[in-house]
Amino acid sequence: MQTPAKSIQNRHLFQTGFTLVEILIVLSLVGFLALPFTNMFIFGVRGSQDNAEHVLAYNLAREKIEEIKSLPFELIKSDYDNFREVYQDRPGLDEPYFNDASFEQYFSDVFADESLKDSNLLSTWNRLKTMYPKTYLRKLQTYPPDYLNYRRIVRVESINESAQPSKTKKVSVLIFDKENKKIAELITLIGQHK
Repeated sequence: MQTPAKSIQNRHLFQTGFTLVEILIVLSLVGFLALPFTNMFIFGVRGSQDNAEHVLAYNLAREKIEEIKSLPFELIKSDYDNFREVYQDRPGLDEPYFNDASFEQYFSDVFADESLKDSNLLSTWNRLKTMYPKTYLRKLQTYPPDYLNYRRIVRVESINESAQPSKTKKVSVLIFDKENKKIAELITLIGQHK
């Protein structure tokens, strides 16, 4: 038989732990308090991905601007003027050849090795790599896989201030993502100096 003192002691041993209800309450409070921090973490990860995407896009645009600045003034033309023949006599691609707005929906000079597995892009690459050195005075290059989802377009407009021939050109380089959303645009003026 147990003495009353031992019975109280045994009861005390069983009462020192936490009940399931207490544990669930604590876990739900911790989860509730951790939720804003989880959202901040997810927001931070998305923000860093967006920043990386914009950095790559602006690097592509800056690279093209610098390439264009090194050209003689008379060679500075838009991609449509330079490369529309890429789409000449290609089934299903008549519109980009005849229409500059449609051309800008298809054209890009950014290729990654993985993108050349597509036969349509490979055909564009083969035509473009023969035209590119005549226009930009250097070979067409491929880019790392990080650039796979980007398209780059160059627009050039002559700025006429009087009846004289234009001595200034406005050069716009636009970068689009895989959904055709413009994510970067750089504009510069290039003048003819004598």
